[in-house]
Amino acid sequence: MIDHSKKGVFVLDPRTKMILLIAINIFIFTNSDVKMEVIIILGISLLLVVSNLPKVAIKGIIIYVGLVAAMYLIVPYAPKMLLSAANILFVFIRKILPCGMLGSLLIKTTPIRLIMLSLQRWKIPQNVTIPLAITIRYFPALKEESQAIHDAMKLRNVKGVLKKFEYIYVPLLVSASHTADELSQAIVTRGIENPKPKTCAVEMKFKIQDYILLTISFAVLVLVFIPI
Repeated sequence: MIDHSKKGVFVLDPRTKMILLIAINIFIFTNSDVKMEVIIILGISLLLVVSNLPKVAIKGIIIYVGLVAAMYLIVPYAPKMLLSAANILFVFIRKILPCGMLGSLLIKTTPIRLIMLSLQRWKIPQNVTIPLAITIRYFPALKEESQAIHDAMKLRNVKGVLKKFEYIYVPLLVSASHTADELSQAIVTRGIENPKPKTCAVEMKFKIQDYILLTISFAVLVLVFIPI
């Protein structure tokens, strides 16, 4: 068996990341205290840094600071017609941000095979795991397609907002369905629909860092149901 903990300084079990994501998701949407949000953002950023994702952490902090600054410095002086809509938009993005940061941690540091193995150990039915596997692979593939379109536009020196919009989104929409079909066929070809238990060369087990974060996740859920 291969021990995936040797591949990085701070490596978490995929199940720990999923539980932490669920716990933070529940907490962030039931909490209205900005101070607690700041603590959550800083904690997630620290986790991203030690997981070798400092750029994601920095982007998350910058976006959060910008949102909070906009809510307290710009929104109060906005026209009344826009005040409610702007406030709802900023709050929604602020709530989604921590979940997005943890989602990036899960996707960028966890191979799809380990996510599937984790769900298999939780006895999650294939009706859930197969669409999830396709979805996780879909967005990176779509990003690569978008980058290829951008590179082609630069080579052809395409100018103008409307032309850029047309040349980016029309091919992207056309290729989106083809990409989904290709990914579905590739995953099925690799035997994902086989009902027998899957094997994996990677050894998955909880370590001290997993237990620490699982304790934090439990504490976060306790704060949701038993506010201090």
